[in-house]
Amino acid sequence: MSCSSCSTGGGCSTNGKTGGCRSNGGCSTGGCNKMNVYDWLSDLPFSAQNENFKTVEVSFKNGSRKGFYQNSNNIDCNTGDWVVVEVPTGGYDIGRISLSGELVRLQMKKRRHRESEETPRILRIATERDMATWGKL
Repeated sequence: MSCSSCSTGGGCSTNGKTGGCRSNGGCSTGGCNKMNVYDWLSDLPFSAQNENFKTVEVSFKNGSRKGFYQNSNNIDCNTGDWVVVEVPTGGYDIGRISLSGELVRLQMKKRRHRESEETPRILRIATERDMATWGKL
């Protein structure tokens, strides 16, 4: 038996905590999806200078690893899109865009990553074939 807002199937105990995900959050607080990121700056107006900021944060393996990637090819991608990115060792990897816009600039500052540092690129939006290959690994 599970809550109406919880898809883990573990159900809520009598104290309202989720049983399936063991995140100790209640179903109503979003405790089941603790890896989600909310872009709280998305509705705020910024200058045109910031609209041209082409770096995004890409999350790999459900948020266990994140990195900054340059969108130098002006690919039309948004937060939540799956993308193929280059890896410094010469290969490629698939990840989900977790942050874009002004939040990335703030994260880069927080992590002491300079905009002048060389940043790997986004190669393209991930295709179904890319996702199938990635799923087999």
